[in-house]
Amino acid sequence: MPSDGDGAEDTVPSMLWGLDPLHGVFAKLYIKDILQLDNSQHVPGVFFYKTHPISKVDILGTIVQKREREKLFSFGVDDGTGVISCVLWKKRRPMEGPKPASPTIGLNLQEQLSRITMLEQHTSQLELGDTVQVRGWLRDYRDQREISCTSLSKVADPVFTAQISRMLQLPHLYRTFYDQTFQLTTDSTEPNDQRVRILSLQRKIKQFLNQNGVKNFYQQELETINSLAFIAQQDPVSPCVQHPPQPSQEPLTSACASRQIHEGFQVAVGALQEEGVVFQKVAGPKELYLVTDEDKELRSLTLGVIRDDSRRPKYVDKGCPFLHILSCVQHGYSAGVNEATMQRVLDRLESDSQIVSTMERYYMAS
Repeated sequence: MPSDGDGAEDTVPSMLWGLDPLHGVFAKLYIKDILQLDNSQHVPGVFFYKTHPISKVDILGTIVQKREREKLFSFGVDDGTGVISCVLWKKRRPMEGPKPASPTIGLNLQEQLSRITMLEQHTSQLELGDTVQVRGWLRDYRDQREISCTSLSKVADPVFTAQISRMLQLPHLYRTFYDQTFQLTTDSTEPNDQRVRILSLQRKIKQFLNQNGVKNFYQQELETINSLAFIAQQDPVSPCVQHPPQPSQEPLTSACASRQIHEGFQVAVGALQEEGVVFQKVAGPKELYLVTDEDKELRSLTLGVIRDDSRRPKYVDKGCPFLHILSCVQHGYSAGVNEATMQRVLDRLESDSQIVSTMERYYMAS
């Protein structure tokens, strides 16, 4: 088994792993490298490729082993560099009870169960020699590295187009991203603790928005909140920095401090936008940000798209694909809704039992 990743973890503290773009994506790696990733000593489910924290992967390969158990399917997938076990858990089915006295809106329980059964039958029809794309979370089970699948789909690739494309793509990804050392700064003169401060500001803004139920805001409004503004300042040795303001004091007004605060908030709010926590309406005021979790109109429109379109013949079996939902929302509500925002809305709807995900990024109304 791979060794523990002491050196990588010492190089980058765990609180800063989120600054590495590879930590939050499905990393496309060779299976031989996945099997050799170092384990994190302190955080289960996190592994290291050189200095990069990895938790999710995306592979393309051929099924060379297949097993079905009571609660899961297990496939051995080979990409030519190695074989890894890919585990796909069967959907849990709610216990059957008495049928409702009156019809329910949308799909009834029996229809949902039937569709889940159809999806399981489709998965069980995967055969040895099929080419599949797998996405999922890495884990070690009984000293063996495996992928806990969020999606496992057959790829129709009679002339090996997908495999050739992946073969050409991977060397570029390795050279450009994976083999490059993760550094907190691109400018060696920039202090590392500035990145720590921005990350702290990002979390504090998110906490502030959540605790106060903020629906929308202008960045300038956040900059006037002393508890947030102080975090955005430079380090204590800078002449621009003052002591933490008391609640009764006015916000800092010096030109230097104001510039530092504004720039800090720009970076932090931009990161929250990429994360999907906030978004902007293209047709709205330029500096106005909307809070995704508080936007009932966005949530209602998204639910309406799924309810209406999941009845269409082309989507009735699997549900509405993510990119279709995103496209409808961007056209019907705002082009400023990005993928992260859309995913956050869908996760919220699913946690409220208003929709169900039938497979990776396919949704239908409950």
